[in-house]
Amino acid sequence: MSNPKRIRWMASCALALTLVTAACGGSSSKSGGAASKSTSSGDVINLAYNADMQVPDPDIFYEIEGNSVTTSVYEGLVRYKPNSTEIEGALADTFSSSPDGLTYTFHLRSGVTFHDGTPMDAAAIKGSFERRTQVNSAPAYMLADVASYATPDASTFVVTLKKPVSAFLDYLAAPYGPKAVSPKVLADHAGTDFAQSWLKTHDAGTGPFTMSSFVPAQHYTLSRYDAYWGTKAQVKTINISIVPDISTQRLMLESGELSMIIHGLSLSDISSLSKEKGLQVQRFPALFKSLLFVNENKGIFKDKALRNALQKAVDKASITTQVYGDNGTVSTQFLPKGELPDGMGMDDAPYDPSVLKGLVAGLASKKVDLAYSSDDARNQRAAELIQTELSALGLDVTTRAIPIAQVFDLPNQKAAAPDLLYATVNPDAAHPDTWVRIFDNTAGSLNWEQCSVPAADSAMDAGLAATDKAAVQADYAKSVDALVDSGCWINVADIQEVIVASTAYTNFVHQLPTLFTIRFGDLKVSGG
Repeated sequence: MSNPKRIRWMASCALALTLVTAACGGSSSKSGGAASKSTSSGDVINLAYNADMQVPDPDIFYEIEGNSVTTSVYEGLVRYKPNSTEIEGALADTFSSSPDGLTYTFHLRSGVTFHDGTPMDAAAIKGSFERRTQVNSAPAYMLADVASYATPDASTFVVTLKKPVSAFLDYLAAPYGPKAVSPKVLADHAGTDFAQSWLKTHDAGTGPFTMSSFVPAQHYTLSRYDAYWGTKAQVKTINISIVPDISTQRLMLESGELSMIIHGLSLSDISSLSKEKGLQVQRFPALFKSLLFVNENKGIFKDKALRNALQKAVDKASITTQVYGDNGTVSTQFLPKGELPDGMGMDDAPYDPSVLKGLVAGLASKKVDLAYSSDDARNQRAAELIQTELSALGLDVTTRAIPIAQVFDLPNQKAAAPDLLYATVNPDAAHPDTWVRIFDNTAGSLNWEQCSVPAADSAMDAGLAATDKAAVQADYAKSVDALVDSGCWINVADIQEVIVASTAYTNFVHQLPTLFTIRFGDLKVSGG
C-alpha cells in the first residue's frame, strides 16, 4: 500500500513559500499577552492562515493548513489521546479487533447528532466510509484493504479487511482518517459527485463546531454547535482569515486583532513575543522531523562508505541548537518519537567528522549539490550550517533552494535531484508505516532521492501484515536498521509545535500527528 502525495498540501505550501511550516521555531517562557487590546471577547477566537486551505471536504482535504477547520467540524470513530500515540474512542464508545487482525467492531456513542440534526448511527458511518472510497481522493488509501462493512444494529459498525493491516486503527485516528458525514446531506446534495460540490463550502459533521461561513481564499467562520454530544465548547466563534505575511500576523497579534498564531513564527519572533504582557507560549511534542535525504544514484554519495561517513559528519546537536533552539531536540531514533519504543529503531551515529575527512582526500571530485526545501525558512539556515561543516572537511559544497512543488516532483526528475536535500516532514498518523512507506520505501511517493533498500521494504511489509504488537515493532525496527545502514536518510531534529496565544486561554489540548492546530473544543476561556 503506497501513500499518495499530498498534492493539496504541496500547493498550499508553494503559495505560502517560506512561511507555511515554520511553525515550531520559538522561545521558552510564557508570559502575558495582548489580550487586553483584543477587539473581541475571549469566546471569539480570531486566527490567520498563511494560505487558503482549499477544500474542507473530509474525504478530499489532505493538507496541514486547515487541520483546525476539519478536526473541529468533523469526527471519526477513534482519535489519539493528547500528546500520545495511544488511541481512544471518539464517535465509537468502545472498539475491538479480532485476533487475526481482519475484523474491527465499533460500538457507537448514543445521543450524537450531525449538525443538521440527523442522528448518527451505524448506517451513517457505513455510508461515510463508502463515500471515501467513492470519492477516491488522496486519503482513500486508508480504506483500500477493506473487504466489507456490516451494521448488525444501529449502534454497531463492523469492518472486515481483506488482509491484516496493523496501521488500520491509526488510519482511523489520523487527522485525515475517515470522518462521519451526514447521510441527509449526502442524499440531498448528492448530485453527480457524491456531494463534493456542496461540501466545498458547507459542512456535514458531528464536531463541537459547525461551519457557518466558508469563502475560499478569503475567510472561514466556525460557530459552536450547542447540541454537541460532548462537553460544550467555551469558545463560541472561530474567525479565520488568510494573511500570508507572518510579520503582519505578528502585528495583528500584538494589537489584539488575532487571538493566537498557531504556526509560522521564527525563533526571534517567539523569543520576543514571550516577553510581552498578555501573551503566552505553548509548546507541544509533534510527529515532525528535520532530516537530510542523501542521493545514492549520482554524485559522490553513490559510495555507501561516504554515505555512512556523512552520518557521523553532521553535527546534529549544533544544528538543533542554532536552528530550532528550545523548540527541537536532537533526533536519536529514525522514526518520530513514540512510534517505536525507546531503544528501538535508533539513528544515533556518534559525531566523528574525521572519518569523512579521511575519505574526501582521495576523491577525484569533491563537488556536492546541497539543496533545501524552501517551504520552511529554517531549512536554509540548517543547510548553511551543513555546508560550513562539509566545506571544512574538504568538500566543495554549494547550496540552493527548491520550491516545495519541485521537491514533490523530484522522483520524476532524477537528473535534477541534488546530492543532498534538507527538509522538514511529518507523517499522516502515529504508526511507523505512515512514515517509512511514504519517505523510505522504494516506491514511496515522498522518497525524494529515490533510494532503494529492498530489505527495509520487505520488513515494513511484514510489519504492516503482522497482528502481534511486539512483532509489528520488531519488523519496523528491522526495517529501520536497514534504512539507517543504507546511509540514505540522516535524521537531525525532532521539532515541537509552538503556539503563541493570548493569556485569556488555558487547557490547550494537542494531538501528535495533527499539526497547526489544537482541539478548540477543549479550550478554556478566562471567566468562561
